[in-house]
Amino acid sequence: MIKLIIFDWNGTLFADTIAVMESNNQVLKALGCQPVNLRQYRATMKIPAIDFYGRWGADKQELLKNSKKYSKIFHHYYEPRAKKCRTRAGARELLIWFKKHSVESVILSNHTIPGINYQLKRLKIIHDISHVLANTVISNTISKRNKLERARVYLKKKKYKPSEILIIGDSAEEVEIGRKLGIITVAITHGWYSITRLKASQPDYLIANLKELIKIVKAVK
Repeated sequence: MIKLIIFDWNGTLFADTIAVMESNNQVLKALGCQPVNLRQYRATMKIPAIDFYGRWGADKQELLKNSKKYSKIFHHYYEPRAKKCRTRAGARELLIWFKKHSVESVILSNHTIPGINYQLKRLKIIHDISHVLANTVISNTISKRNKLERARVYLKKKKYKPSEILIIGDSAEEVEIGRKLGIITVAITHGWYSITRLKASQPDYLIANLKELIKIVKAVK
C-alpha cells in the first residue's frame, strides 16, 4: 500500500513549463546564447541547469563563477510569471483524494522553499502538502543537484518501506532518484521532458494526467 507520494514541483504539480523555459532563455541571452523553443527545451533540458546552458553554448566557468548573478536573472523573470501559473490538471482532486485516504504528499524540488511555499499558499493547497524539500539558496538552483540526498534524509526520518513510496516527476531525474531509492517511479508527460526522453528513462508508469495516479495507488498492494 502506498503511504507517501513524492512530487516534483515545476512542470509536475505546477504548470509552469513555459515560464521556466522563457526564464532560462533570459539566462541564455545574458550569456550570449540563442534562446530555445519548446521542442528544443524538452529535448535538451537537464538538471542541474548549468548542463542545459552548456548544451546551448554557455560558458560553464562563467556560470559557476557568477551563479548568483544568473540565478537572479532567472528568478527576476520567472517569479512574476509564476504568479499567473496554475496547478496542472487534476492536481487539486488528486491531493484531496490522497489526504482523504491518509496518503502523505511531499514536494521534492530544485526550486526554492520560499518560492514554492508562496505558490502553495496562493493556490490554496499548502495544507495538502506535508513538507517541501527544496533549496534554501537561489544560487544552488543553477549549479547543484541535491534532490536525492534530501529525499534520503527525509525517508530515513519517516521510516517508510520502499514499497510504500511513489515518486512522480516530468523528467528523468525523478526516475533516477526513485531507482536509487528502490521506490516506485512515475513519469508525467507535457512537462519539461519530451515523451521520447521520458520513455527512454524507463519509469514504472508513464501518465498524461495527474488523476491517473489514483488508479496506480489503488493497484499497488
